[in-house]
Amino acid sequence: MPPVGKVYVATIQAGAGGNVAMALAIWAVPAALIQSLGGPARQLGILLATGLLVPNPMAGWAVLAGFMIRTLVLRFTGNKASGRMEVLSAGFIGGDALYGFFDSVIRTVPSGK
Repeated sequence: MPPVGKVYVATIQAGAGGNVAMALAIWAVPAALIQSLGGPARQLGILLATGLLVPNPMAGWAVLAGFMIRTLVLRFTGNKASGRMEVLSAGFIGGDALYGFFDSVIRTVPSGK
């Protein structure tokens, strides 16, 4: 585990660059448009912006796929599936967090070779 102070310094230094500000400015416009279309209850713009700002492009595509799946499910089943989808998505997020944590822990443990 790195010292928290060094993590904070690295995060601040990474955010101080113009590239991060430019990426935020570029993705703020489409995210704001999508947020206004989805309304305040759905938080679509925030999810889209978060998925696209992650350095892994697959995260952005996963968010887009999730939007499409949610739209289709709600169109065909109505709001009765909303609660199940929220539980399922929370399970996906929790499972991904657990996988990421344990994967990083396993990678840092010496293999004994």
